Amino acid sequence: MVSRSESERLKLEADTIMTRYQEVEQALERARNEDGEHWETGELEMTLETPNGEEIDVALDLHENPARNAQARYDQVAEREAEQERRQQIADQLDPLPADPVAYLICYHLDAVKGNYPKSIAGHLDAERTQVRTLCKELEQSGLLERVESGTVKQRRVKAKMADEVRQHHTYYRLSRDGDHLLRFLSEREGKVNVLRHLPDGKAIVQRLSRTGPDAPRTTAAEWEMEFEYVRHLYLTLRRVGLVTQCDGEPIDGEARSATDRTYYATTETGDDVLEAVGSE
Repeated sequence: MVSRSESERLKLEADTIMTRYQEVEQALERARNEDGEHWETGELEMTLETPNGEEIDVALDLHENPARNAQARYDQVAEREAEQERRQQIADQLDPLPADPVAYLICYHLDAVKGNYPKSIAGHLDAERTQVRTLCKELEQSGLLERVESGTVKQRRVKAKMADEVRQHHTYYRLSRDGDHLLRFLSEREGKVNVLRHLPDGKAIVQRLSRTGPDAPRTTAAEWEMEFEYVRHLYLTLRRVGLVTQCDGEPIDGEARSATDRTYYATTETGDDVLEAVGSE
């Protein structure tokens, strides 16, 4: 028989039970009047012919009639579809966010300073100006950022700024209401789970740290043959989300590391929990 998803399998079993109603009813009645292992399990296993002419094995509840056996399967399908829809709705909340660690960091930065321009943001994040400028435009188009068109931008939390208010000479951005809601979502467990689904290589990083213990971005970049800046920003993003944390000391594996690898990261309890939730997806 061809392979099917579990929901499709359950639906086919239910349809088959209803199609072969009389046959199933007679088999259940006979089983209730006979001795056998089915009394220990409470289930009767039998092979039925599907509406498509294929054979399918089903396990029937010995104490229920065919209609209830079928309905139990329809109910499971409905629950699975509802859960899938719920997960899709959760995942959709990250759709407006570019799958780039720097995009995450821009949002967190603007949440802290309440407004800034790309050149300054790039300096704070130690990122390429062109990349930051492009991502700011994408985030604005997706509705997560909004421009501050005129007036002044208060920069009380930006240590690099000496004045309480800074006159605008650039295009300033700040988080929109949707952007604020996104960061709140990322603070929740479901949000963190979806970060590992949304952010390329994010899950692999958390798996690596969970399996081998503390490690440094430069080491990861070298072993995976990736650009160091990309990996560094990836670690920083996972830290802001709460999946990894900066730590001191040597890696658990005890291997020697370069003197330039001063910053180590390890998974948090939340990171391990979220990784288990994502599983082998």
